[in-house]
Amino acid sequence: MDIRNVSFRYEADKPLIKNFNLHTEPGRRIAIVGPTGCGKTTFINLLMRLYERSSGSIRIGGRSVSSIPAEELHTKFGVVFQNDILFADTIRGNIDFGRNLPDEQIEKAARCAQAMEFIDGLPEKFEHMVTSRGTNLSGGQKQRALLARALAGNSEILILDDSSSALDYKTDSMLRKALREEYSGVTTIVIAQRVSSILHADHILVLEEGKEIGYGTHEQLMESCEVYRQISESQMGGDFG
Repeated sequence: MDIRNVSFRYEADKPLIKNFNLHTEPGRRIAIVGPTGCGKTTFINLLMRLYERSSGSIRIGGRSVSSIPAEELHTKFGVVFQNDILFADTIRGNIDFGRNLPDEQIEKAARCAQAMEFIDGLPEKFEHMVTSRGTNLSGGQKQRALLARALAGNSEILILDDSSSALDYKTDSMLRKALREEYSGVTTIVIAQRVSSILHADHILVLEEGKEIGYGTHEQLMESCEVYRQISESQMGGDFG
């Protein structure tokens, strides 16, 4: 994935993303942090071509996203948006999402998403009926089912938009370990509020008002980026292990 000098604006004098650059090899884990309104979700929408960039280039696998047909482009992404929903269907149906995926693919995704812990406890397991918007599941159970949906398609790029906020630290840690082991070739982009969930990302991108103000590992940013250091210290005190 290669992003060069990308800008995006609704109005000519008010760019939301300014001269954005990012290059990453397949299989890397990239985290994006920053205050509300800094451009994190806008960047994701540009990457998936839900928004059209005002300038610059975005390439995936050497191909400009503008040259990739929409149906093909969208299969390259497995996404959990911040406000994603579950439907009135079985657990299996919600993970499959109308793609007619093999059972083993669905079950592998559920294991990696740490969803089997609660699915195995349901009388009908994968055939358990979920109510509209998943109101008969807990917040953590819904997030794990949505994660399984995103993983099940075996996409090239996994986008997790604040998708582990309802998970406890142990489950979050197990999820990250499973992603490394089971989906090692997938590029993962994590938008996170919780610094503890991105400590071991290959690179962390810090945005402020649509601009990059820091890029590096956790340790590098603790030394070089005041905004990131303040976020870390406010959440974790002096313990950055």
